Amino acid sequence: MGEQGKFKHVPRRYILALLIGLAGQLLFWSFAHNIRIPWSGVSVAPTPFIAGVTGLGDTQLYYRAAGLGLQNMGDWAGELTPLSRYDYGRLAGWFTLLSQMDPNSQFVPSLAAYYFGLSHNPEQVRHVIGYLQQLAAENPRLHWRWLAYSVYLARYRVKDPVLGLELAKQLAALPVSDMPIWTRQLPAFVLADAGEREAARDILEAILATTPDLHPTEQFFIRNYIDSRLGFTTDSK
Repeated sequence: MGEQGKFKHVPRRYILALLIGLAGQLLFWSFAHNIRIPWSGVSVAPTPFIAGVTGLGDTQLYYRAAGLGLQNMGDWAGELTPLSRYDYGRLAGWFTLLSQMDPNSQFVPSLAAYYFGLSHNPEQVRHVIGYLQQLAAENPRLHWRWLAYSVYLARYRVKDPVLGLELAKQLAALPVSDMPIWTRQLPAFVLADAGEREAARDILEAILATTPDLHPTEQFFIRNYIDSRLGFTTDSK
């Protein structure tokens, strides 16, 4: 009863304003499904200074807000924008900017590789590869995996075996001692798929010769690959 008594003392104009607001919300959302906002495309990424000012000096605030903006860009009011309509040159600018603001985060690289990398336009995917390639070059220990994924994009999205081989060689040459052995084998696998069996064999035999502490299972895999996949006989020692 006490609470009801308090409610009786609320001025009627406040109650009327509340009811009008609720009615307005109902009317808006009943017609919202008909709203169509034209997509203006990808904007040019700002400079790091402008981004810092926009984020009020909080780089994580800007990184997270802009990252979510990229994730949902072009998808509004029930409209889905095909990847073919995105300006990938500008997207790459955003990827680079945000990775500069948070070099350790995997969110933007994941968004670039696994979402925007799905484009069927090879020239668009090349922008994604360029970004991932630069990311790995700047911090190989943290981002070498994105260079490995770039090999996949080059081979199966761009369908450029020359680029795929170059990226595989860059991966194998990265100064990261604890990368798995397959990163050094990858150029050989790419060469084998291209029919360059002798070159593939030379790379794998070089790995055997220069890695005396290689696990016996890995040694067996390499020798078996040379024998069965490439058609050469190896020393079984």
